[in-house]
Amino acid sequence: MDFRTACEETKTGICLLQDGNQEPFKVRLHLAKDILMIQEQDVICVSGEPFYSGERTVTIRRQTVGGFGLSIKGGAEHNIPVVISKISKEQRAELSGLLFIGDAILQINGINVRKCRHEEVIKKINRNFPVNQQIVYMGWCEAREQDPLQDRAYSPTFLALRGSCLYKFLAPPVTTWDWTRAEKTFSVYEIMCKILKDSDLLDRRKHCFTVQSESGEDLYFSVELDSDLAQWERAFQTATFLEVERIQCKTYACVLESHLMGLTIDFSTGFICFDAATKAILWRYKFSQLKGSSDDGKSKIKFLFQNPDTKQIEAKELEFSNLFAVLHCIHSFFAAKVACLDPLYLGNQTAASTAASSSTTSRAKYTT
Repeated sequence: MDFRTACEETKTGICLLQDGNQEPFKVRLHLAKDILMIQEQDVICVSGEPFYSGERTVTIRRQTVGGFGLSIKGGAEHNIPVVISKISKEQRAELSGLLFIGDAILQINGINVRKCRHEEVIKKINRNFPVNQQIVYMGWCEAREQDPLQDRAYSPTFLALRGSCLYKFLAPPVTTWDWTRAEKTFSVYEIMCKILKDSDLLDRRKHCFTVQSESGEDLYFSVELDSDLAQWERAFQTATFLEVERIQCKTYACVLESHLMGLTIDFSTGFICFDAATKAILWRYKFSQLKGSSDDGKSKIKFLFQNPDTKQIEAKELEFSNLFAVLHCIHSFFAAKVACLDPLYLGNQTAASTAASSSTTSRAKYTT
């Protein structure tokens, strides 16, 4: 990948910073026309060359594991260029000796990104990654503790949507190894995200959302701005759609009248129930034939399908060991179907409700 970077008529220098709680440490000051950036100098390039001035083109190739070894901040929405905020040790960006923390990225593979938003720049970088490694979103938020103390109900949390998973970190991932050390990891198509209305808020904090895990656990998050909330919502919808489009189908073990069965949710054909031992298909229905469903909040789901010939409603009840994962997966596949029919869906959360209603704390229902 070719990066064109510049110092953007800035002044740059290294100094020692002390916050009173620890020993002084090196930071890099980056003074532009209307902003002063202070960055921890956690990586020092030792190419022997002085810091470059003006524009330059740097060619680096993505590692099979680990990517380019750099992180970025900024964007047109902040009225500053996208800049390199972190360089990982012993990875491609550092080994090139030509990229530095604070460099502004001006072009990617010949494409001008000077006026691009942060999200757009990430997409251009992601074009070089397979879908299951693409980063759709990364950012800080506040996580509400399950049993909050009076003086500390929230704690900083770093969320990342990468490929098939939502990652929850205590600190941003920098190296490949960091991605394996997430505090929690969830499959995006087996969880449910809900943007909270004012009536659903637990306290005075606004801009909140919940993530219900595959086990039914509700995680409560808060972001600072309404635009941050909208960005998260779009990113989650996009990540879910991309993953459903990639996997195309998902099969879950289930029980029907004491017999072990399998239920496949197929993006193209709909629902298929088959005998786990013989693989014989018992029934199949299209997504459009599902007219409603309900569950007991524990293990059982009752599906209501419409027979295409008789127009009669046929009830099918199955029992699962992972109820919430199945419910969320069904919702994800329905949402992806809507996204295919309506390109504006990824920017419109209300479209999802036409395919399936959101789950509640103890009981989830779906209608079409």
